[in-house]
Amino acid sequence: MPVPIMTPHRRCSRGHGGFSLLAVPALESRPVPDAKAPLASPSPLRLIVVIDGTNLKGALDSRQISTHINYRQLAIEIAKKIPVGHFTERWALERVVYVTASPIQSHNRERFERWRHFEAMIRRQERVQLKLGRLEGGPGRVYEKGVDILVAIELLAGAFKDQYDVAIIISGDGDFADVAKEVQGAGKFIFNAFFEFAKSYELSKAVNDFIPLDSIGWDRLRLARQADSTWRRRN
Repeated sequence: MPVPIMTPHRRCSRGHGGFSLLAVPALESRPVPDAKAPLASPSPLRLIVVIDGTNLKGALDSRQISTHINYRQLAIEIAKKIPVGHFTERWALERVVYVTASPIQSHNRERFERWRHFEAMIRRQERVQLKLGRLEGGPGRVYEKGVDILVAIELLAGAFKDQYDVAIIISGDGDFADVAKEVQGAGKFIFNAFFEFAKSYELSKAVNDFIPLDSIGWDRLRLARQADSTWRRRN
């Protein structure tokens, strides 16, 4: 039914010595919004994937799986395997964060060159960020510093600043179990993805659920190196 709104028109009013015309509001109809119109779809859940790069590389190397892969697509493949029942909303990948440490050039130049090619491959990938800790010590006695802290900061700061709704941590390090509990305490979902043979019992039990990487199609994710040192997805 039409709803009246006010628009001006003119009427007569008595003044000194006669009548004058004054502008006054009048009624005009306008359509009522359809109460049965469909509501806008809710925003998808914001998903981030944080990769403990050193931990994942060790597991991939032990299974002779290349680390030169499409990490954005890996994140999507893992997210598709989140067990049903945790949430019904759609999700959208916000970013993938790959955390590792660069080798020391003076210790092994060949290894450092391999790292530079890997770094270039990572930095070219869409929605994939590279964050670096550091290595300390002399040749043969090198210690990784700052990587675990960067992983923890990414998960905790993002949770408490409401920068994501769902997180996946790719790691087999049980030290992140307490981090996972804090993430859930902030009202976020967190899942752990890793290989069954190398998973952490503490971490896998502290998260909302565990996602095994054993069934991932790794060959489909591999990138082939081109002559110009860029990387493309293997057909």
